[in-house]
Amino acid sequence: MLLFGKVSVLLFGVNVFGMTSSTKEFDRLKLRVKHLENRLNTEFSFRDEDIAEITGRLDDIDKVLNATAGKEQPIPTASKAGDIDFKTVDILKEDLARLRAAFTAEKTETIRFRREIPEIENNLTSLNKDVKDYCKVAVNYTDQLITSFETVKQSAEENIFTSANDQKVLQKISEQVQLNTDNDKKMSKQIENIETLVTNLYSQIGYLFRGPSCRSLRAIDKLQNGIYKLRQEVEVYCDQTTDGGGWIVFQRRLNGETDFYRTWAEYRNGFGDLDGEFWLGNKYLSLLTSDSVYELRIEIEDFEENSAYAKYSKFKIYPEEDNYKLEVSGYSGTAGDSLAFHNGMMFSTYDRDHDTYSSGNCAKARHGAWWYNYCQFSNLNGRYYNLRGKLNNTGITWYYWKNTYYSLKKVEMKFR
Repeated sequence: MLLFGKVSVLLFGVNVFGMTSSTKEFDRLKLRVKHLENRLNTEFSFRDEDIAEITGRLDDIDKVLNATAGKEQPIPTASKAGDIDFKTVDILKEDLARLRAAFTAEKTETIRFRREIPEIENNLTSLNKDVKDYCKVAVNYTDQLITSFETVKQSAEENIFTSANDQKVLQKISEQVQLNTDNDKKMSKQIENIETLVTNLYSQIGYLFRGPSCRSLRAIDKLQNGIYKLRQEVEVYCDQTTDGGGWIVFQRRLNGETDFYRTWAEYRNGFGDLDGEFWLGNKYLSLLTSDSVYELRIEIEDFEENSAYAKYSKFKIYPEEDNYKLEVSGYSGTAGDSLAFHNGMMFSTYDRDHDTYSSGNCAKARHGAWWYNYCQFSNLNGRYYNLRGKLNNTGITWYYWKNTYYSLKKVEMKFR
């Protein structure tokens, strides 16, 4: 009798696990598509404003060139300020035509992306119905299995159980289990196909919406450190002088005037003053590192004005549905590698715990927000101790520089 009970519980567990697994995968996929749609909407708004602005400028240039081309004037041999070199008119008009063609192609590509989102949503709606139907059928199968085993159990207790009955019931159960397995595989395949589509879209929009960077601004003689607008509503501080320039600064600690013990939402959206202490925002880190391979540079300074740096050849922050996971590798520098321990970790704040520390929340324990493991060898968003020689693992620390939890005076984090 005990054997039948164990088998029934086991099969029931298998069915419930299958249903739970499918629904969890579906919910996770819905979340990824939601973030994808939000990101596309943000990018589309940036791009629409960019295209409208540049198209307006092109129209103005076109009018000037057309008006100029209609004048019969000798070609100046020595240009003065304000003079127009008419030899370049045809070249400029050709450039203008190429620019228009490029923007037309980009608008066509943007429209294609917009059409693919409803297709994904339709696939998700269909998949949602399949999941619900599957779960409903699976519950019915589980009920039938339990009923079958109850029948077997009752027959055995009444001593009227025969080998023929045994084979018949077990055969029926085997068929039902196989059907459940086939349905589960089918559902997993559908989820996998849509997952692939979503992943491909992510990589494509990264390329399509690649915007200007501090490095590209430097290439057109924007050589001064300062605040620049990369896209509409996205302002960054560009370091154009350190190590060849072209760096987007995303964190700076100077004097402790800005509190870095903040919520998940504040770290997502960013806070502080770009001219002083600030965190750019995880949503911008994810957006700006999505389309290529980026370098990371971290500069630190103690209270004796000694300085060091850590540089990494690969740096990426994943989207919010992945909890802004860190990918970093390729260390070089003078500060020691205090970030390798955190590679692959998700971001944690005192109100969102994603570390591997089983005894609590590292963000709370270390008074900061970081890609904590269990817990850290770096804590650059920790508490600011304005004390020379302060040793405390809740401070702004980079362990492998001094092989201790020395609380730093200054920090700057940047990527290009």
